[in-house]
Amino acid sequence: MDIPDRFPKEQFSKLFEKLADAESRFIINYGGTAAGKSFSAAQKEVICAALAPIKTLVIRKVGNTLRDSVIPSFWSRMDELGCTDEFVFNKTDRTLTHKEHGSQIIFRGLDDPDKLKSFEGLTRILVEEAAELEFEDFMELNRRARGRQNIQITLTFNPIDEQHWLKKHFFDRDDPDATIIHSTYKNNNHLTEEDRKQIEQISLYNNNQYRIYALGEWGVLTNDRPWLYTFEKEKHASEELTLLRDHAVYLSFDFNRNPLTCLAVQMSDTRGTKNSFIHFINEFSGSYTLEELCRHISSTYSGVPLFVTGDASGRRGDISMTDKHGTYYSMIQSYLDLKPRQMHIFSHNITHNDSMLLVNTLFAGYPRLRICSNNCPLLINDCITARIDDKSDTPGSLKKDRKAYKMDLFDAMRYFFQRYFSDFSGSVVLGKKAA
Repeated sequence: MDIPDRFPKEQFSKLFEKLADAESRFIINYGGTAAGKSFSAAQKEVICAALAPIKTLVIRKVGNTLRDSVIPSFWSRMDELGCTDEFVFNKTDRTLTHKEHGSQIIFRGLDDPDKLKSFEGLTRILVEEAAELEFEDFMELNRRARGRQNIQITLTFNPIDEQHWLKKHFFDRDDPDATIIHSTYKNNNHLTEEDRKQIEQISLYNNNQYRIYALGEWGVLTNDRPWLYTFEKEKHASEELTLLRDHAVYLSFDFNRNPLTCLAVQMSDTRGTKNSFIHFINEFSGSYTLEELCRHISSTYSGVPLFVTGDASGRRGDISMTDKHGTYYSMIQSYLDLKPRQMHIFSHNITHNDSMLLVNTLFAGYPRLRICSNNCPLLINDCITARIDDKSDTPGSLKKDRKAYKMDLFDAMRYFFQRYFSDFSGSVVLGKKAA
């Protein structure tokens, strides 16, 4: 989609650019709160209507909500784009009409008396809060959009429930007619630091809400198959865990092309006493190169002894991102300027079943096992949402998929426990069994 120069480019975000470039029939515009999803979607619909004679339907489940949120948003976008005078608004039938070529933007709720049956010749449909719709509503909308070239249907929503039809229809299968665009508050440059702080603090009160509205990931309304069944947020999460400069920092890596993840952990020198502790003090997860991540780690823990462990696959030479003749671990050793004795690498990863017994025993029986909630919100989220894979024949298998259950930080935690606590038996008898 080419944007004429008369529209001020400073109004456009990277999210808008992705929406503008998408040419598929379905555009899945989803993610967290304050990401600018509705803002950018309205910009695109206004520009499309200003450029050519089209017919656009803007939908919400309940019509009254259009008046209070969606229609004012469109007026604001037209004002910012400098094209308010090009349109006239009919309040009675809630329709914006372009004065020159007759484009229409029609605002309707699925509860309106006329519903959708009277609409023909639709070129574009924008569904706000698409998670409110039933699958039958979506199918009716899709049937309405026919008889024109280059029809687009944009669905904007927060991913509230992993069992929702939206996930099953667009995420759990490959649809060549759909473009999936994810965004969170981190992509919105217009937010203040206070805005960002308030969103990040959701993790202190409701982990599932944090997953949905901060991370923009699929919500898990219930976890009826918990893998880490001895985790208790009230017991194991601490808002602040101070870096102890007289103790080493242990770095546990999990290797993926995106994201590359690492946990920073400190622990007491002795075990088996009431003063023993394990502190997960920081998490690193994002689109780092390995060199960038190690540079960040080096500056964060300058002057503190470092030791490295993690995913055994990092020993292979064929998966290195930047050096065909090296391995992840050889590069980490070089970037962090470590000696061989500081590299605590094992030859193979622990099985999920053995790991489940070990990790649950540690969380149930270790004197002071704590995760810093301020610095490790993703790890805490993994601890709560980790679930047993019902479809696997292997006992204790951890459920994973590309989008909803990556569990990369959780794996880094498992590898840490494998390396340093594989012989831990605990002093308690676990009162629960895995489902």
